[in-house]
Amino acid sequence: METKAEMNQRIYVQTEDETEFVQSIMEHQDTLISIAYSYLRNRQDALEAVQEMTCRAWIKRRTLNNEKAFKSWIIRILIYVCIDEQRRRKRATPLAKEDLEDSIPASWMISVDDNRIAMESLLQKVKPKYRHVLLLKYYNDMTLTDIASILGKPEGTVTSGIYQFTVNAVMADENRITVLYTARTDASQEIYSTVNMKMTDASTGYLLDNGNAGGMHFSKDKHTIYGRKTIELNRNKPLPEQVNLQFQLSSFVPDVVENLEKGEKERKYKYSKKMNISFALDPKFSIPKTEIINVNRTFTVGGYEVMLSEVEVSPLVTRVRLVYEPDHEIDYKTKLLISEVVRPIEIVTTSKDGKQTNLSTIFGSGTEDGMMYSFSSNLLDHPESMVLKLSGKPDKVYDDLQEAKNDELGIKIK
Repeated sequence: METKAEMNQRIYVQTEDETEFVQSIMEHQDTLISIAYSYLRNRQDALEAVQEMTCRAWIKRRTLNNEKAFKSWIIRILIYVCIDEQRRRKRATPLAKEDLEDSIPASWMISVDDNRIAMESLLQKVKPKYRHVLLLKYYNDMTLTDIASILGKPEGTVTSGIYQFTVNAVMADENRITVLYTARTDASQEIYSTVNMKMTDASTGYLLDNGNAGGMHFSKDKHTIYGRKTIELNRNKPLPEQVNLQFQLSSFVPDVVENLEKGEKERKYKYSKKMNISFALDPKFSIPKTEIINVNRTFTVGGYEVMLSEVEVSPLVTRVRLVYEPDHEIDYKTKLLISEVVRPIEIVTTSKDGKQTNLSTIFGSGTEDGMMYSFSSNLLDHPESMVLKLSGKPDKVYDDLQEAKNDELGIKIK
């Protein structure tokens, strides 16, 4: 429910009364002056920066789409004002400890100690994008969540040189964890891949996965990857509370001549330092349990007998276990032949209201007596019926898609 303060702020932001708008900004006066002072190191300049920010915010007030982000929005404008002032000065001179304590009231800034004075000279050596974080964190006691909101970067973002990695979304159940991420380079190099990616339980160090990076899609400018990392879990073990993702990003180095005699150019690759990012898994992920359906239906495809043994259904994955020639022992070569003939296409589910959903196949892996195929899932839609669709005539070549669908084999799961 909206608090009285939030309601007042919403009214101030939406108002055409400049006095009321300024009043909404002045509710954050101490924080704003403290932030401006941490950038400009001068009380009068800090006050003027807040005044300039107020004017800019009034002019741009219609660009704010979310009133709840009002504080982050005005702080972001204030930082731009301070940067403009720093550029005008060309350089800022750190104050001595005595000047620092005398020039600003205690209520406007956290108490000064020797460590913070020592940090003044260090800040001048730090890149601007990191300096913003340090100023907001250590001079204004802001949380990383607030800083991320102010700087317009998700909290789950890490950088290393020209590389940046952001966790956009996390999904999990007791069978798997799926991470959607964005990886970027700056304009100097094209991004190539994410490599050496592994996930561990952050509290125990237990290795959850160590392998390839999963699916990736490249942006048109070739500087961004939109990726998906999926790992399989042992559902007999509890879902981790927090996980750590370790990886490297790689990029193309601009073409260089490698063979001077032939004048041939080869693409060289550059790798980031090892990067780490940790994130919590919502406890709600572990609530839905896997539904196991014992089907035990036998069918024939391409002259081979196959049994649909069981189906596991969880929020993120549907697993189908097929047993080849259940009444006979078969060798590895025969198993490969059957795998080429038995080709699952999709699972069609129907909900109580008659809505049909097609669950596409993700991948398959061999088992001792057949194959286990993974499909997408719609368990949370509570489907009332499920039918596995397979190619009915695997040797036939089709010119018409409808004819191919007519020949599909449907095996009822439930």
